[in-house]
Amino acid sequence: MKKKWRGMFCFLLIGMAALSFFILTKRIPVELHESPKNTDTIHSQHGIVENTTEENLGTIETEPVYSGANTALDMRWMNFLKPADSEQEVLLKKSAYVVNKLAVDEKGTLEVKQIIGDSSMIYILIDFTAVEGTVLDAKRYRFDSYLNLTSTYSASFDYILLDDENPSDNKISLMMSISMATARAIAGSPVTLQLSDLEGADVYPDEYETVVSGSWETKFILDYKDISTSHQFQQGLSLYNYAATLSSISISPLSVTIKFESSHIKEIYEEASRLSKEKGLNEHVDSYPITIHYKDGRSETTSVFNGLVRADYTSDYTTIVKPFVPIINDKEIKSIEFFNTVIVWD
Repeated sequence: MKKKWRGMFCFLLIGMAALSFFILTKRIPVELHESPKNTDTIHSQHGIVENTTEENLGTIETEPVYSGANTALDMRWMNFLKPADSEQEVLLKKSAYVVNKLAVDEKGTLEVKQIIGDSSMIYILIDFTAVEGTVLDAKRYRFDSYLNLTSTYSASFDYILLDDENPSDNKISLMMSISMATARAIAGSPVTLQLSDLEGADVYPDEYETVVSGSWETKFILDYKDISTSHQFQQGLSLYNYAATLSSISISPLSVTIKFESSHIKEIYEEASRLSKEKGLNEHVDSYPITIHYKDGRSETTSVFNGLVRADYTSDYTTIVKPFVPIINDKEIKSIEFFNTVIVWD
């Protein structure tokens, strides 16, 4: 496919104004732009955050269909997240919020179906239908994406193509995942989702190219139930031979979020970036690994980088968001290990 250079973005939203910036990493070729001072961000290897201004995206008709929390959970959640048991299924059903809103453009129709999330992760189930005669049969898809929130945050976007019963038609279903670092709770916040230019690609390393040009915008509330459990700490630890203090851990079936403080945030970030070497096709070593120890004796350690790492040089805090698919059984966690420091989880 035609080669198209794409940078990985981290964006900082303050009120309703937006400031976006490129971050240079080893993961994909990027175009370097000036970044806000005192902040570094590593995104998921698939993460794409692309919108530099609150530009007018064109004439878009947004039609509400039905919104609410008391509608059956779409079974595609179960197929994608793979809950461990019936208790987790019930938890997901209680957490989910049904949006069912359409954004219509002359090139296609986008429907935001349902959302599930926690304190650091949002999953948005999206259906997209192109005009008749369009064949959507690529292996990967993504949109240029912008999420307008009323609070300050950094985020990484990813798109996962869901199973398609008819891969030769004009319809696709996508799971949009957003890993976020924010000072405020995101559940319950009003948002404006702006998507443009559906891009498709074959399996990696094939390059993305635009397959449907257009713009889609819709407004809704992130009215899901936050299913995370958080604990505050003042636990000393060492990261790459630099002293740090673990300040908080937040866990849900969807993700684990760790926050630590250090006067050597920049040095830690640079060393972690240096060690995040390519492990496979579009995969890099996780240089901030965590190990989850379960009550039955099992354990799992992250080895491939996924999610978001945000190093704030002004506050000396780093926030790490690690999504898990299939989801984890958080009720069975005994402890979390991070850089040889074991935290008992109650």
